[in-house]
Amino acid sequence: MKLLFAFCLMMTFGLNQLNAQTPFFKKALANVEKSDPAAKKVLEKLKKKYTQYKAIYAEYELLIDNRETQERQKGQITQAGDKFHVNNNGNEIYCDGETLWMYMKNNNELQINDYEPEDEDMMSPSKIMKIYEAEDEFFYAMTQDRGDICEIEFKPHDKEADFFKIRATIDRAKPMVNEIKVFAKDGTIYTLDIKVLKAAQPQDKDFIFDKSKYPGIREVDMR
Repeated sequence: MKLLFAFCLMMTFGLNQLNAQTPFFKKALANVEKSDPAAKKVLEKLKKKYTQYKAIYAEYELLIDNRETQERQKGQITQAGDKFHVNNNGNEIYCDGETLWMYMKNNNELQINDYEPEDEDMMSPSKIMKIYEAEDEFFYAMTQDRGDICEIEFKPHDKEADFFKIRATIDRAKPMVNEIKVFAKDGTIYTLDIKVLKAAQPQDKDFIFDKSKYPGIREVDMR
C-alpha cells in the first residue's frame, strides 16, 4: 500500500532517459551533498505554502505501468501532521499518529500495526506529501524549466531504496505539485496526478478506523 500510493507514487524510460538528463543533474549524481539551488528555491516556496495549512486534502489519479500492463486507480488523502487517511480504490489506510490501520477491500481484512514514523518508508502518504522537505533523504536538481512549470528530479541517498528516482512536476506560480513519478528498480513507473490539493479541517475521528462499518471484517492485530 505504501508504494502503491506513490507517487509517492508508469512508462519505462530506461538507460537512454537517464543519459538524457541535464548537465547539472549529471554533476549532482557525483555529489550527493550538493543539490541544485534553483530547485531548492522552488521547494522552499512549496514548503512556505503547505506549512501554512494545519491539514490538507488531496484527490489523485494513479497510473501503474509495468511495461506489460497498465492500471489506473483513484484516491483521496487527508493529512494533519503524522495523522492521515488514504482511500485508494476502496483500500484504506488510517493513522492517528500512534496506530496504523490498513484495510484491504477485496479480502475485507484489516491489519493493525503500531505506527513507527522513524521506520516510515519514503513512499508512505505522510512523506510523499512532504516532498519539499527532501534534503535529508535525497539530492535533487531541476531538469526541465518551462516558465511557470518546472520538473525536479530526486535521487535517494539510500542505495537500498526500491526506487532510483522521483520526478515532480511543479507549478511554481501557484505554487503546487501537479504530478509525481516514481521510477522503481523493477521497471515499474508510478505516476501520481494530483487533481485537487487544498486546506482541510478534519476531526480526530477521521483518522481512526471504524470497523463497525464493515460487517464480517477479518482483523489481524500485528502489534
